[in-house]
Amino acid sequence: MAVAGQRRRRKEERPGEIVEAAFEEFARSGFMATKLDDVAARAGITKGTIYLYFPSKEDLFLATMHEMSRPSREHLAALTAAPQGSAMAILRTHFAFEYAQMVEDRRTREIIRMLLAEVSRFPDLADRWRAEVIGPEVEALRRVVRYGVERGEFRPSAAEQFPHLLFAPVIMACTWRLMFGDDHALDGSAYLDGHLDLLERGLMFGSRPNPSPSAGEGAPRSGAGEGTTLPEGARP
Repeated sequence: MAVAGQRRRRKEERPGEIVEAAFEEFARSGFMATKLDDVAARAGITKGTIYLYFPSKEDLFLATMHEMSRPSREHLAALTAAPQGSAMAILRTHFAFEYAQMVEDRRTREIIRMLLAEVSRFPDLADRWRAEVIGPEVEALRRVVRYGVERGEFRPSAAEQFPHLLFAPVIMACTWRLMFGDDHALDGSAYLDGHLDLLERGLMFGSRPNPSPSAGEGAPRSGAGEGTTLPEGARP
């Protein structure tokens, strides 16, 4: 019975072991160049065993990406399942988690690198990734924005239609780290504070100091800050 129980546990653990091995091979070689023989060798199994759990290399790739991004999805799902309190506090909590998970963690950075490199060449992979991973996360952020609007904390804005805007600085920080490594590292703490400050000022009622004067009363052009001198002849 002990041997049977051990075998059962090994069988249950097998998909995770395959995914772990696949992640390392995809990160090393990319989707196209990765061979399932190499994944099997790294996992210490036969190639045929992979097909018992994953019908194709595409399915294995998506399963790998899905598993590596699971902490972020679960964190956001837990925060938005039954939101309470401040919507801005929810966003602050989630994005602090996201920076630690996506920007600082090497495994998640590799996910972004692989996706950027591969999905444009494999439209089916891109569509499935959008539907199975990105879509639900975007909807979860949209729920937070709507929750904030409904409770009178957030003003109506484009963030409800495009929650992607809330997340864009995370992708930028991750891409920067992928491109430049530690040679030109961003100050992660200050960058996060700046991101959250922009969110608060852009989403919340009463968060904008010194509102611009109305049109026709000397209002500066969009993008021109206080005290900015417009070029001669420029139309306000």
